Amino acid sequence: MNGYCPNCDKKDGLSLIRETEEFNVRGEIIPVEVEYYRCEECGEEMMQLRADDDPLDKAYREYRRRKGMAQPEDIHEFRQKLGLTQKELSELLGIGVASLSRYENGALQEQAHDQILRFGMDTTNLLKLLEERPDVLRENKRKELIQQIKEGKESVSLMDFIYEQYGCYGPSINSGFQSIQLEKIVEAIKYFCFKDRTYKTKLMKLLFYGDFKHYKEYGSSITGFQYAHLPFGPVPDQYDLWISTFIAENPTLSKDEVWSKDNPAEIIISKETADIGVFENSEVLVLATVREFFKSYTAKMITDFSHQEKGYQETKNGQIISYKYAKDLRI
Repeated sequence: MNGYCPNCDKKDGLSLIRETEEFNVRGEIIPVEVEYYRCEECGEEMMQLRADDDPLDKAYREYRRRKGMAQPEDIHEFRQKLGLTQKELSELLGIGVASLSRYENGALQEQAHDQILRFGMDTTNLLKLLEERPDVLRENKRKELIQQIKEGKESVSLMDFIYEQYGCYGPSINSGFQSIQLEKIVEAIKYFCFKDRTYKTKLMKLLFYGDFKHYKEYGSSITGFQYAHLPFGPVPDQYDLWISTFIAENPTLSKDEVWSKDNPAEIIISKETADIGVFENSEVLVLATVREFFKSYTAKMITDFSHQEKGYQETKNGQIISYKYAKDLRI
């Protein structure tokens, strides 16, 4: 066919090639048919992509289809139908506006964020969020939107939904012989984040050290969280989903996105001090000890420190870290 090769300056003689290329999307192999042109003179290969023919976008779409995730146009159309800006919807759901914008434009969303999105895209659940967070929208707009979607039936809370999915485990060595303590988790987050712009990465480690140190010294965890081995250290299992949910359900908690070396990072902020009355005296003592010990640590420093923990070194990516390793804790 006619065409132009920038490599050899030949103005015709391009062959259209159709092949199947495999994309590894979060560990899942997805075949996608791709088209490109090859110069018959020099062999140079050129992809001439249309906006609707990006192979990576096709792979992402197939991955979302397999996992039952929302597609970018689903999110965009839902938001537009209700007349919400990206900022308004992101604040209602507890997802950063920059993240929501990327998802609408084709970026592959995190599983935790997808569950939040799909939960909120159910209009009865969105109605619940509108009633629980009246400060997000102007009063007139909030009333109009509630009137638009109100169906007169009860909806489970976002926290109930997440708890049923991920929090219904009993006390065991993996949870520090404690069932999950939602109120204590919220207050622990406030304790570590009040008056501080605490990076989420650091917050996850502070919670880990609080729970494991209390187990080490008193035989039980504080929050009942299970902790998983991930590349940047031990974190509560399904941490992103839990944190997004706590923020969505608690107006005093919020998060902000900052950029460092072209990568986004999240900062967790608490507008009010923790209610330490929910904790036992031993738990307050341990939380204070952990906060003081890591006071001057950056997110990277505490991550590097946690990588030296025996419980982290003897587990693999994605595995739950047993509290039996608390005896070897380095603080």
